[in-house]
Amino acid sequence: MERRVQERQEVSLAVEVINPPHLGKVNLLTRDISKTGAFILLKKEQCLPVGRVVSLRMPGILWGEEQSTVSARVVRVTEEGMGLQFPDFDF
Repeated sequence: MERRVQERQEVSLAVEVINPPHLGKVNLLTRDISKTGAFILLKKEQCLPVGRVVSLRMPGILWGEEQSTVSARVVRVTEEGMGLQFPDFDF
């Protein structure tokens, strides 16, 4: 069952995950993104647990800025990476 509110766009964007202690500061790629979330490509064993909040630095294409820093909550983990939800959106 599809629960997404916003349609995701398949796009490979460089994002910097700033604050997970076990990863340090790392540069990763998105698989897809929308105004309410993104999927980050990452090995499953490196993914954060569901519920963890991270900070991302990314191009500000969704918010009209050159670059944005945004918090996101991990909402799912797969073999390919982790699904993130941006703030103020409850599904």
